[in-house]
Amino acid sequence: MATTLPAALVIGSATSVAVADPMLARNMSSFGTPGGIDTPTAETLPDGTLSGTISYSDYARRANVSFQALPGLTAVLRYARVDGINDYRNDGYISDRSFDLHYQIFDEQGWRPAVAVGLRDFLGTGVYSGEYIVASRNITPTIRASAGLGWGTLAGKNRVIDVDDEGGTPNVEDWFSGSPKPFGSISWQVNDRLSLVAEYSNDEYVASYSNGRVYQQGEEPDSNLNLAAYYKFGRAYEVGLYTIGGKTFGAQFSVALNPREAPYPSGLEKAPAPVRTRPAPAADPEGWSGSWSQDPTAQPAIQTALADALADEGQILESMALSANRAEVRIRNQRYVNQAEAVGRTARLMTRALPPSVETLVITSTAEGVPTSSVTLSRSDVERLENTEAGRIAAASTIADAAPSPAGLVRSPDIYPRFRWSVKPYLDLGIFSAEDGLTYQVGGEARASYEIVPGLELTGALRQRAFGNIDQRGPGIPGERGEHYTPQEYLADPGLETTPEGVPRVRSDTRMYTGNTDPVIPELTLAWYAKPAQNVYTRVTTGLLERAYGGVSAEVLWKPADSAFGFGAEINRVKKRDFDQLFSFRDYEVTMGHVSAYYEFSQGFTAQLDVGKYLAGDKGATLTLTREFANGWQIGAFVTKTDLSAEEFGEGSFDKGITLSIPLAWATGQPSRERATTTLRSLSRDGGAQLNVNGRLYDRVRDSHSVKLYQGWGRFWR
Repeated sequence: MATTLPAALVIGSATSVAVADPMLARNMSSFGTPGGIDTPTAETLPDGTLSGTISYSDYARRANVSFQALPGLTAVLRYARVDGINDYRNDGYISDRSFDLHYQIFDEQGWRPAVAVGLRDFLGTGVYSGEYIVASRNITPTIRASAGLGWGTLAGKNRVIDVDDEGGTPNVEDWFSGSPKPFGSISWQVNDRLSLVAEYSNDEYVASYSNGRVYQQGEEPDSNLNLAAYYKFGRAYEVGLYTIGGKTFGAQFSVALNPREAPYPSGLEKAPAPVRTRPAPAADPEGWSGSWSQDPTAQPAIQTALADALADEGQILESMALSANRAEVRIRNQRYVNQAEAVGRTARLMTRALPPSVETLVITSTAEGVPTSSVTLSRSDVERLENTEAGRIAAASTIADAAPSPAGLVRSPDIYPRFRWSVKPYLDLGIFSAEDGLTYQVGGEARASYEIVPGLELTGALRQRAFGNIDQRGPGIPGERGEHYTPQEYLADPGLETTPEGVPRVRSDTRMYTGNTDPVIPELTLAWYAKPAQNVYTRVTTGLLERAYGGVSAEVLWKPADSAFGFGAEINRVKKRDFDQLFSFRDYEVTMGHVSAYYEFSQGFTAQLDVGKYLAGDKGATLTLTREFANGWQIGAFVTKTDLSAEEFGEGSFDKGITLSIPLAWATGQPSRERATTTLRSLSRDGGAQLNVNGRLYDRVRDSHSVKLYQGWGRFWR
């Protein structure tokens, strides 16, 4: 079934609600939310903003990652290291990982202030646990005041932390409990760069534990008054100096990236070729009659000319079917983040290469040699609408599933086999390490792929570390905070390959796969992609699938081109690789997999639910919610709960984290499909651990399907 792209727009917009612009933050608090110094305000960040804040004082070293998930909703993932005295663990510091939510209920309007509600540290151990309701209002164009009521730490009444609690579960019964206390702040925007802040806070910087011990986070403040100065430089950076209670000083650095504010908003790619209007029938009677189609040399010449033109646009013409009135081209987009831009540039070139009698243009997108969708346009519409808004050509277009192998399709010569290679540096970062703080590793990676026939690809990579502070070591020793088995101890005792609770160490020994000074092979696979039936895609991958596991991975996906729904299943039989990341294996092996459901909402949100068995043999489900912007930014959050108890899982109770993928084109302005991708977890645990396999089908297929294709349709004429 085909659908018009405007229909997809109507469906996707049905639930959209117009809202007023929220009150935007002037600076970030030390907790990573819009705020004063330590206290929150009712402000928000610009929608979609991803920010990072690092603050340092005698009370704590905090690293915060914040995301403005919706115009009113801010989410924060935090790692804090608190140095102090009277620690019940007797090692001099607390390492705390926590999660916050901040929601602006309504914005400032008339005499009504902006109002927000928040939960601080509601999924951690509770060191910073507290809730608040806060209002903010502009007094003058440069002075803004905030006042609120806080519970928990914001009221100076630190909740008792259960020393046996693994954290990671919300203590709902404690929310907004006890007697609240007021807090407030005033900010003065001196100029475009400098702002000054004064706040009143009740935080006593104390953590209390169920065993009766009290942890004092530095010296108790002499005063409830805190002062700060913040200075912005560039478009995204801010530094700050502050004092807590008049005698403890701190410093802060923040960076904020907004996907809608690219360094090169219009991009630096060259302009597309203009549409060529057909000559009058009298000027080319043979071309208009279609008699040229009887010439056996016509299609090869046209196909070669079009292939050369598409190659200049960074695209491969894989095959073509041509008749007197209809042309279908199958393209592989290698350059543009938005598939709509590749489709639009192809349509322009088709008007320049095809004889006048060809009226129907079909542009079929492919991924890994497999056709994924077909956009059908009238050539007359392309000629007529070139200088109009993209929505008009969308209204005249249809999208449908691509036939696996239609009659008359001619493969372009010299496309297969195809060899590609690259050599470039790599950087591995760790920002939530409890013992080490920021860790890094820098080196070089050589990567190559060899496409034998459409859908069959051999891929490999070789890495060599140059320098870094990530070392190879075994997992932590139970009960010995900050202590780890040496690699020699870990290798010598097979009993250490399970946790004290009997859970196989499938990810908690990740550091044994890092810090290698010799060359390693992170990946070496043979993958076969196919489309056995309409709307059905398959993948089989075998080899060294990732740095820690090798084996066989098989996947099937049902995803109609014009539907927001998709369903899939994956099964893997894998064995654990040795720590040198070459060709030897360890004893652990497992059969695992899952069934998956996908749904694409409006405003770029995609939900994915995976249910099945994980690497450690535990069974459960993973829910992932991802937001993607028209320029390719992808930011998501996931949570996994399995049949492992909180004690078996360990600190954190269950797996959760944030995913981030930024296209390099956003930063450089040059068209490219390359991405910088990372996953942020507060901890690497064994429960809920997934296999990391490149080439999973859903992300490959959906680029050219209706919902995502239309999100980027504004670039059709670019």
